[in-house]
Amino acid sequence: MTLYRTTTIGAVLVIGALVLTGCSTTDSDPIDTGAASRTVTPTPTPTPTADSSDGVGGTEAGAQPEDLTFEDGAQLSSTRLPAFGVSVSSLDEWELTRSDPSAGSTEYTRSDGAVATVTQQRVTGRDPTMGDRAATEQLFRVAGAPVEGLEEQLLPTAGGGTAQFLSIAGQADGEWTATVARAFARPGVALTVKIVVPSRDVLRDDLHEILVNAQVVIT
Repeated sequence: MTLYRTTTIGAVLVIGALVLTGCSTTDSDPIDTGAASRTVTPTPTPTPTADSSDGVGGTEAGAQPEDLTFEDGAQLSSTRLPAFGVSVSSLDEWELTRSDPSAGSTEYTRSDGAVATVTQQRVTGRDPTMGDRAATEQLFRVAGAPVEGLEEQLLPTAGGGTAQFLSIAGQADGEWTATVARAFARPGVALTVKIVVPSRDVLRDDLHEILVNAQVVIT
C-alpha cells in the first residue's frame, strides 16, 4: 500500500451554506481518523486565479465547478488546488483560536466545548490516476479507520453545488469525534475537517455548523 506524504497549503476565507447529510455516531466507529503520519512544510497561501488555462470539465482556470463528485476529480487540472474557505463571521458562538500555516490547519472552538480543526494539505507520493474515492479511502485506511465504516458527506462548493467527502465518527475517553475528508488525487490535495465534542448530543449539530461553512474552492 502506498503511504501518503503530505505538505500543507494555506487557508482561504469565503462564505458558503448547505444542508448536509448527517454523520454516523455509532459506538463501533473508530475514534480518530486524522492522525496519519505526515511530513509538513510551509507553502504559500493559495489565491484564486483568473487566467485562462485548463480547469474542471473544460472551464477556465478562474471558474469554479458546480459539483465535485469523486468522478469529477479526474477532470481537475493538476495545477489548480482545491481548498477550504471558512467564514468565521458565519460561525455563531465559534471562535478562531489557532492558525498553524506550517501544518495547514485552523482551529475553532465553541462555547459548548467543541473543537473543530480544518486542515488542507498537499499530498505527495500518490498515484495521480487513482480515483478520488479510492484515494480518500486510502487516506482513512492509513489513519487506521476501517473503510467499511465510512459514510458520504456533501459539502458546499464555491460554484453553488456540492463536493463529495467521506466521514466517520466514534467515541473514546468521554469525548466524541468525527472526521470528514476528501483526497483529490490528480492535484494531490487532502481536505479534512475534524471535530471533538464533550457530548454525543452536540456532535451532529456542531459538525453540521462547521461543514455548511466549509466551502470548497478551486484556486
